Amino acid sequence: MKKTLLSTAISVIALSTSFSAVASETEQFIADSKVNLNFRYRAEFVDQDDATNKDSALANTLRSRVTLETGSLKGFSALIEGDNVLHITDDFNDGENGNTDYDKVIDQETTQLNQVYLQYKGFDSTVKLGNQRINLDNQRHVGGVAFRQDEATFDAVSITNNSIDNTTVFLAVANNRNSIKNENLEEDITLLNVKYAVMPELSTTGFYYDIQNLGGVEGSDGTTIGVRAEAKVSDINIEAEFAQQDQSSDAKPLYYHLSAATKVSQFTAKIGLEVLGSDDGKGAFTTPLGTNHKFLGWSDTYLTGNGADGIQDLYANLVTTVAGVKLVGQLHSFSADNTSDDYGNEFGFLAEKNINNYGVSLKVSQFNATDESGQVDVTKVWLTGTAKF
Repeated sequence: MKKTLLSTAISVIALSTSFSAVASETEQFIADSKVNLNFRYRAEFVDQDDATNKDSALANTLRSRVTLETGSLKGFSALIEGDNVLHITDDFNDGENGNTDYDKVIDQETTQLNQVYLQYKGFDSTVKLGNQRINLDNQRHVGGVAFRQDEATFDAVSITNNSIDNTTVFLAVANNRNSIKNENLEEDITLLNVKYAVMPELSTTGFYYDIQNLGGVEGSDGTTIGVRAEAKVSDINIEAEFAQQDQSSDAKPLYYHLSAATKVSQFTAKIGLEVLGSDDGKGAFTTPLGTNHKFLGWSDTYLTGNGADGIQDLYANLVTTVAGVKLVGQLHSFSADNTSDDYGNEFGFLAEKNINNYGVSLKVSQFNATDESGQVDVTKVWLTGTAKF
């Protein structure tokens, strides 16, 4: 009888302790869960000096975003993010609204779940399953294109592992890409990125990116293998990158990028050369998964490269802050990689100010084309306001 009473008492205590632990974890799960609201209004002006005499575009759009991020329970958590992009005015061609008399601004109206994934953290790893944003390195090859109102995401399973000292291994497999044009592209994508911190002043990265059925087109494939390094030598920050692409057209173009940046007084100056190479005109290096607006000038004239001739971009940036306002100036000089023809130049300017949860920015880009480029002069202006809660 005593044993029975003792066993019962132990069981009750163990059960109450277990309930108490579960209740505590549940309370913490709820306490750590959060909902964020984010709004971004943008007025975008586009004027292309072409022979079709299209009207200049003026797009007024508002992106509203709500993000629910749960707390962690036994290492598991979830994220649900919904976006709505609203056209306040319609004086532009978004690619599907039929307003072809205007220049293009690719921000289409949409209401969608931007990200929905289950996450697990444990064993020096983070695993995500579902629709997710993926940004790797400087986003040249893989990125979400956050500048556009509708970001690019991947239906994927991904794992980030840090079990090896000073090493981050990222692996993702995706079967669908949600593009900035509100498309669902059934592509088979494998992304492998391994970063190793040699020392605080030097890190190296090796990567392998494979895309099958690019753009949802069967037989349109490509594999990119490359290395990059970031180093600080004295007061100079150096980036160097080299990659080769194996395309379904049998072209094997090269990519390389070299830049150096340093701070002089209140200014940060950077100069660089980026080349999306041509394989003797058979095909040029492309970055279909990248945040391409960040590169080759903000006018997006060479957003998708330059056909089979490739493109070379010799550029310089100057960044400073005045009275809390970030100021950026940039210059680009373009030429064809295959023919070395002069393709013109571009100037960009950005002024940006953030105050607590609010921000405003003015961005201007002017591309001046040469006759050899086959392009036209382009002027773009963006006025953006943001708020988050």
